[in-house]
Amino acid sequence: MMVMTGMGRRVARWMAGLAAVACCVVGAALSAHADGAVPVPSTPPTAAPNTPLFPGRTIHMTVQFRLSEDAVPGRQGSQPTAYLWLVFSDWGNGWNLTEQECQELVSTFWSGTGPDYQVEATAGSDRCDIKAYYLGEARHAFYSLDESGHMQVRPPMAYLNQIATSFDDMYFERLNVDVKGLNNAHCNANPSKEDLDILLNITHMSTCVWDVDDGATIPTTDEPLMEGDAEDYFTRYLNGTVGPFTELNPPINPFTITPAPSTDPAAGAASSAAASGDQSQTGESSSTGLLIGISAAIAALLLVGTGALVIALRRRK
Repeated sequence: MMVMTGMGRRVARWMAGLAAVACCVVGAALSAHADGAVPVPSTPPTAAPNTPLFPGRTIHMTVQFRLSEDAVPGRQGSQPTAYLWLVFSDWGNGWNLTEQECQELVSTFWSGTGPDYQVEATAGSDRCDIKAYYLGEARHAFYSLDESGHMQVRPPMAYLNQIATSFDDMYFERLNVDVKGLNNAHCNANPSKEDLDILLNITHMSTCVWDVDDGATIPTTDEPLMEGDAEDYFTRYLNGTVGPFTELNPPINPFTITPAPSTDPAAGAASSAAASGDQSQTGESSSTGLLIGISAAIAALLLVGTGALVIALRRRK
């Protein structure tokens, strides 16, 4: 059995304390980057974001859009959806996107509520995921279908590029577009990869990919990126309806928010003048009240003095 001296006990205590501090530091670091759900505010932003975001850091963004069926949060089974998945990551200088930073991205770019709309977000060790699900007629923000059965499909590229350009250094590296229930499909805007009219039992699936590393340019406008002929599967099983494109809402585009009007200088001057007038009147009223009080006090003193004089004269008599 080893006997520990006084010096040994002090060293042991010092090492135990150092180990405890190290455990706290490691625990804090792990909790800051732990995977977890990020709350999505129901209230949209009231002001445009202060840009550039994340100065001095290189942020990567990828987007996947799917017009098909997906498991939707809070609903049972797969639902006909337009599904939009955004992934933000930070690969430079050892930085990671924290849960708080993911919360800021969600609150800025994809908050709000609406009919036939669900959104969820998660923060990982080095990334932030935003997944938005549009159901029913809300899907018409992404597709149009005319009476002849011709269908066009578009993700919200103008808004996605606004998001990308709001960062100090953004690498928007990849866009995937997958559509189910479309035949005789073709891609627009020069994708780097196409997989068209793939037979899936009773319907077809088509994919267009824009990968910057493969030489593609990410589309920047809301022009249709895929079009073709809607199949019976789309109108019957996916409940697609005839109709034009509609506006994407939610989310509210924060870049379109008009700042609150500033105070009119003329109105401000008038208010200041009115306030000065009120203060002057208040001062005059105060002065007048003070003079009246002093006069009353003097009158009371004179009355008392006169009474005292009369009493003294009577006593002499």
